[in-house]
Amino acid sequence: MIKVGIIGSGNWALALTKILTNVKIVVKARRLEGLKKKFGNDNKEISLTTNFTDLNDCKFLFLASPSQTVRGNLKKIPKKINSKFVICCKGVEKGSNKLMHQVLKELFPKNGFAILSGPNFAAEVIKGLPTASVLSSKSNKILDEVSSVISSKKFRTYFNNDIVGTQIGGAMKNVIAIASGVIIGSNLGHNAGAAIITRGLSEIIDLGTQMGAKKSTFYGLSGIGDLTLTCSSLKSRNTKLGYLLAKGKSKTNQLFEGLESCESICKLGDKFSLELPICNAVKRILNGYDINKIVTSLLSRPLQFEK
Repeated sequence: MIKVGIIGSGNWALALTKILTNVKIVVKARRLEGLKKKFGNDNKEISLTTNFTDLNDCKFLFLASPSQTVRGNLKKIPKKINSKFVICCKGVEKGSNKLMHQVLKELFPKNGFAILSGPNFAAEVIKGLPTASVLSSKSNKILDEVSSVISSKKFRTYFNNDIVGTQIGGAMKNVIAIASGVIIGSNLGHNAGAAIITRGLSEIIDLGTQMGAKKSTFYGLSGIGDLTLTCSSLKSRNTKLGYLLAKGKSKTNQLFEGLESCESICKLGDKFSLELPICNAVKRILNGYDINKIVTSLLSRPLQFEK
């Protein structure tokens, strides 16, 4: 039986254990307290560890930890490991402004990899509710291999070869979701919410295509699909963050990938001479600027043709 490793112990890691089939699963966590009950309610063969060496003989390693911890975790994995990686987190690394596959290739240049992304609330995957996702890789062989161990009838995977577009869609939608939360929390209405999603998609397309992505990717599950889901529900942490900020409440200790990636995304926009007005507005909000003034500033931008 194939052995598969999952790095991370949050809800997305738990969701992965629900959709992986006919494999031995090793969950690598920072600590084990309380995890035996969380991961032990299935009939599947699941073991827990805090030791990276227990991942040595895994065919696949699913990276399900927050994006800003990926580099640190990769540095602890034995360098001679032959595993193929599946990147499941959505973000851009602070400082380097690199996508997750770029961080991975810096440390494991010879290992194959795929990206798993799309409109997936972990809680619904855990419940076994119908879900569609995207598996992206330059290698069709890797797509076939990874999809062979994700065979849940309620979790359908589609393929593409656009690893940049798949990741940009996943990372930027978290920032746009914060803006959507601000709209909801400020009681600005459904019209404004639809405008943020639509114009947010335009920003995603602008940056993604400048970075070499295919425009068509953003009209799929990892683009408009993920964006719509995340921006339309307060179940999304990032949308909830924007909502709380609009209500004058401070940020909680929860993980917000949009908060962590926002500045790096804006810097990538600067690199490619792109304005990205919504993303930059979110950056200013996160830095403490007055929300009402920022919303007014967005609405006062010069008129232009829609693109």
